[in-house]
Amino acid sequence: MTTYLIDSDILMDFFKKKKEAVNLILELDGKGELAASILSITELRSGWTVRETEFFLPRLYKLMLIWEITREIAELAGKFRQEYKSKGILLPVIDVLIASTAIVSGSELVTRNKKDFPMPEIKFY
Repeated sequence: MTTYLIDSDILMDFFKKKKEAVNLILELDGKGELAASILSITELRSGWTVRETEFFLPRLYKLMLIWEITREIAELAGKFRQEYKSKGILLPVIDVLIASTAIVSGSELVTRNKKDFPMPEIKFY
């Protein structure tokens, strides 16, 4: 069964009830397992009020798995950050951690921001 790691941009649109994101999540939920990085919780929560958080977070937790950051993910992210920095490309820590989560978990990354994830190892939906 395919696991789809849903990036924060898609999740934000989903909770704003944007039609494309809602349809995408429903489609993927019917095809496989949904997951998000624990870091997406941080990104989502920073944009929500307390009331929105109390409403949306329990629904998110019921909808999908939440992948934690492991040593393997952290080490791979550090490796990517170092490799790209040596090429003059500074990648944000959150992006390399989400990329590494997708790679280590064998998930397909679902994002509109493919340019933020230049690693050829990533499988995109």
